[in-house]
Amino acid sequence: FREEALKLRPWYESSSKEEKYRISDLLVESVKSEGHRFLEKGSDGNWYEVIGNGARKKASQALRERMKKKSLSSSITSR
Repeated sequence: FREEALKLRPWYESSSKEEKYRISDLLVESVKSEGHRFLEKGSDGNWYEVIGNGARKKASQALRERMKKKSLSSSITSR
């Protein structure tokens, strides 16, 4: 999942909001086609599959993660 997100990240970074939505959907479909699932820990301590828009939100977060770290380190270095 993370490797696929890394491959899509450059495209994601240079895309419009609508394109980013489609790219995150593409990542979700890629993960699911390989037989994997998006999971979330419930308040009872058990793991549950994330369905619907929740999976796309998790995919979008994975596509953004390195962008935040990169911009943070850039601002620290420029000081």
